[in-house]
Amino acid sequence: MHSRNPYRVPPDFEAIARAYPPLAKHIQGRTIDFHDDAAQRCLTQALLKCDFNLEIELPPDRLCPPVPNRYYPFPKKPLSIASLTPTARLNYVLWIQDIVAALQDIVPFVWEGFSGDRVATTRGLDIGTGASAIYPLLACAREPSWRFIATEIDDLSYGYAQANMRSNGLSDRIQVVKVDANISHPDRNSNPSPKSEAGGLKFGFDRLFSSSSGGAGVGDASSEGKLGGVEIQFTMCNPPFYSSAEDVAQSEAGKALGAFGACTGAPVEMITPGGEAQFVGAMVRESVPVRTMRGEKVGAEIIVVASEGVDKGTKRRRIEDGHTLSPDTTSGSTMYLVEPDRTQIKTVRWYTSMLGKMSSVVEVVGVFKELEITNYAITEFVQGQTRRWAVGWSVGPWRLGDDIARIANPNPTLQRLLPPRNTLRFVINNDSGAGKPKTRLQGVLADVEDLIVHVQASDAEVHDEADADDLMAEHTQVKFTVSARRDTWSRGARRKRKRGDAAGGGSVLHEVGGEPAFICDVLIRLDAGRAEAKNEVELEVRWLYGWERALLESFASHVAKKLDDRSLDVIAKWLRRQI
Repeated sequence: MHSRNPYRVPPDFEAIARAYPPLAKHIQGRTIDFHDDAAQRCLTQALLKCDFNLEIELPPDRLCPPVPNRYYPFPKKPLSIASLTPTARLNYVLWIQDIVAALQDIVPFVWEGFSGDRVATTRGLDIGTGASAIYPLLACAREPSWRFIATEIDDLSYGYAQANMRSNGLSDRIQVVKVDANISHPDRNSNPSPKSEAGGLKFGFDRLFSSSSGGAGVGDASSEGKLGGVEIQFTMCNPPFYSSAEDVAQSEAGKALGAFGACTGAPVEMITPGGEAQFVGAMVRESVPVRTMRGEKVGAEIIVVASEGVDKGTKRRRIEDGHTLSPDTTSGSTMYLVEPDRTQIKTVRWYTSMLGKMSSVVEVVGVFKELEITNYAITEFVQGQTRRWAVGWSVGPWRLGDDIARIANPNPTLQRLLPPRNTLRFVINNDSGAGKPKTRLQGVLADVEDLIVHVQASDAEVHDEADADDLMAEHTQVKFTVSARRDTWSRGARRKRKRGDAAGGGSVLHEVGGEPAFICDVLIRLDAGRAEAKNEVELEVRWLYGWERALLESFASHVAKKLDDRSLDVIAKWLRRQI
């Protein structure tokens, strides 16, 4: 359970019933009969009202956000709060809060002339919000500045979600958008899926973020569901779990003690072709724009030549709308560069989704690897005996800390699935004759041409600036946030400068638009509590923003070498730490 989750402390059911009288008739000693769907709905309403001041109406034939999921046969034993209504949902919202906070910390260093307006409003997109619209409601209750667009394909759920926005006075912050769906079966509730094009699921990201809507404001989606040029910091989704009605029946039959609670969900909410893994996999595929490609134009198509990754070799690709085709002067007149439309990259910073099965996590990470997405995250939510997971991914340069993107102490299966680390650590010699670590670090950073040192941090973990030079207290650390527009430190870059090359090395691509090639935190820490660390300090480089991991690793290695005269030993220790 998330450390900020208020339900870490079990509730007093009698007190809740006193505050919300309709719940009293459903209380049985210290618990509730979870096979009674009316009791489940009432408990959901009671907790949302008492703890979040939210009032919602729930239809009897649609999913109720997970309530305590079993009837507890021992009245004297308190019910585990892990099964309570908002807990699973709230853990997901709290993780999203962590993501948003990390992204907002980066924003001032990405855009020049930053005034603070870009972080005044956080916008989220909830895909398939359901009748309760639980995620937007919980998120907006906790974050007064947040706004949401919530999509829904089911008419009944859409109507209830709209009503719940109005009853809580949140219609100006949460826009519920009705989206169309192709119905693959005659009965609307049997198995509708998002609009299909070319045989695959279509979530409409291209239509939602089309600029043709005239740059609508926050939450001002048009009747066609267009959001214009609105920036979305994150998406959320709790996808349909099952692949078919037979899958539902097999799942119920496989529960030796029977279902833990009443299930009131309609097929439209619970079933999707291929189950949750295929649903989220399709979402991942749609979120990824075509990469920059080199190829030869042949009629309306190009022959793409890729030199590395899964596209190695020659493939035929059609030139798609929204892509810029320009001659590649380095390869002759018949070769072209195809640049993707980066509108979507800039519009959505992080996509996320819940998953209910470990096997689904394996499948979705497989899609990440197939599409060469290395900027992703996995987290785990534990509620009593139940485990759920969430995955996140970005097709842009916004990076998350390892504490958000990687599970601590994962099992062997999850360990193999985790994304690459965004934090690099080195052990540096702290020989007193070499000067104070902070002074040495400042000198190394100052020597890097065109490197911008933005800040010397002074947060709770960082020793006060007046004392930082001392670096003698336990766990003392100093932190700098730095950015660079290109590589100026590597041997190749230095050779180019000597030849008078004005480009100076690095990737020109990432200089377009004035955005930095990378941003990172550079920390140096002394742990005086470790006897063996008496003559050592730890250098930590945290990747915050950027496209090229190799550029970040090159910079980190350069700083470590310059700080320490035992360069080979430093790199060896660093390599051991990454394993």
